[in-house]
Amino acid sequence: MNPVAPAEPATRSLGTRLVVVTLGFCFVFTLFAVGARTLSAWNAAWVAMNADLALLEQVYRQTLSKAIWEMDRDALNAHVDSTAQVAAVGHVALKIHSNNRTPEVIARSADGWQASTLAPTRRLDLVYAPFPGGSETVGELTLAGDERVLWARLGDEVKGIITTQLLQSLLLAGLIMLMFSRTVTVHVQHIARHLGQLTPDTMDQTLRLVRNPAHRDELSLLESGVNQLQGKLTDHLARLHQYETELGAHRDHLADLVQARTAELESLTEAQQLVLSLSNRLIHAPHESFEACQLECLQEVAQRLGANHALWLVPEPGQAAFRIFTEWQSDGIQVSPSPAPLAGMTHVPARLAREELLFFYSQAEMGRSLSPAETAVFTTQPVGACALALLRSDGEDYGLLFIGKPLGQGEWPPEDRALLAMTAQLLLHSVRHKAQLIAILATQEALRAANRQLEELSRHDPLTGLFNRRHFDEVKEDEFQRALRSGQPLSLLICDIDYFKAFNDHYGHAAGDQCLRDVAQAMNTAIIRSGDGLARIGGEEFAILLPATSATAALQVAERVRQAVADLRIAHAASGVGPWVSISVGLAQLEAGRTPDFDALFEAADQALYRAKEKGRNRIEFST
Repeated sequence: MNPVAPAEPATRSLGTRLVVVTLGFCFVFTLFAVGARTLSAWNAAWVAMNADLALLEQVYRQTLSKAIWEMDRDALNAHVDSTAQVAAVGHVALKIHSNNRTPEVIARSADGWQASTLAPTRRLDLVYAPFPGGSETVGELTLAGDERVLWARLGDEVKGIITTQLLQSLLLAGLIMLMFSRTVTVHVQHIARHLGQLTPDTMDQTLRLVRNPAHRDELSLLESGVNQLQGKLTDHLARLHQYETELGAHRDHLADLVQARTAELESLTEAQQLVLSLSNRLIHAPHESFEACQLECLQEVAQRLGANHALWLVPEPGQAAFRIFTEWQSDGIQVSPSPAPLAGMTHVPARLAREELLFFYSQAEMGRSLSPAETAVFTTQPVGACALALLRSDGEDYGLLFIGKPLGQGEWPPEDRALLAMTAQLLLHSVRHKAQLIAILATQEALRAANRQLEELSRHDPLTGLFNRRHFDEVKEDEFQRALRSGQPLSLLICDIDYFKAFNDHYGHAAGDQCLRDVAQAMNTAIIRSGDGLARIGGEEFAILLPATSATAALQVAERVRQAVADLRIAHAASGVGPWVSISVGLAQLEAGRTPDFDALFEAADQALYRAKEKGRNRIEFST
């Protein structure tokens, strides 16, 4: 059954469209022409009106000046009225100047006149010369043109312009339509009928236009082009038939290639997924079992490749040799890495440095490519196809990877090659990751040690080794609150080295620092209980916090501390107490209900220290 041909859309005459376009162009051209000529007519009318006003100025300049000078009002009114009767004048105003009174204005306007910025306006100063050589401005004449006169003149001009332009446009469109129909439209219709009748079987029928052959124009080129196109289409159809025959032959072969490539890509995708899972396992492997995880990954890759032997060799530090880092065999026998270095491995690293991967299809081929010593390293197990990969990056050498397949297997398909290359990169990155783990663990341990040291330094005085003011401030509040809760006594000693500034001035700051260290050591030795706290809270000032210590026991501790410093017998020639370095001690005890906070307790001990200094130093005073 023949298919029903779709209905052809109604055609539109090219000549008609050309006429419409021509008329549109003529219309636009007419608008521009009318606009330009209208503007020119307006300017001409404006110039003419301005000339009329200028002529009126010349006519009435002398008569109006004389009439103003002679104060002839009848003449003035008559002149103004006659000027206002001129058609071009819409408004006239005469301003009379006077020295002893307000200027007088005589004005006349045409009926319905309105001020306009389009019509010209002229202003003239009226000057009268009553005697030779003398002149005086007696008034001012203003003439304003009537805009209505301008529009009336312009209307007549526009009518003629529009009529002329429309006639020109219609005549031009008719002439173009006639010429186009006789010279173009007829032949274009003939070409369209010829093309509509063409089929693959009638491609040899040439196009012939009924016209003078001497006309070598665009239609001649079109005729020649259509005939050439028909010839080319004939050749193209012949080649197309040939191509279809060849395409049918190649289609089946392409389907086989696509199927093989699809299987290869699926195998490669599985290899990529395997490497990704192994990489993720290595990333999350703990440090202590990292090498075991590396061996497991190598085992899975070897099994995926169908290998029976896998060997990882690492360079021996400081030697031109390698040692076995890890080894796997398909028989399940655990192989311990050999501690003895494998010498003579020079040819393989040199070749891998150039090629990175070496593939052999048999053990015999590997024997022909490598030296006997190198071949012996990789043939401890009978292998068929085998491969070597270099584990090196950024100048760091991590060894060689060997994979051997069982005897009888002599192929390395593309997916296996890709898996081996990805495995080499995986192991290379795993070694780097292991080094980073070791470095991170070492760094973390160093940071913990540094933090412990910083914590220790932040709570101890660097000169004496005693607790510093920061530690004292943290402990004092805890002990104060504990004493309030438990009802136990809390005593505080504040000690100060007598005349220490004079000691520094006399012996120097180095001797002063040594004196502080010796005094701190003596005081620390005199404190027996571990719960008591000694801290350096100022330059030569020390504080001793005595939890659960009565006033009597605190006094004994204070005396023991004072005596320990005196027993040092550090010479002090600048002291006002004696020949040796001594200390003064202020003692205060927490009184429940009367000591609001630790600052009050500290202030009481400090006042006691002040009294000890007033009473001669090298003594102990108890707060009252």
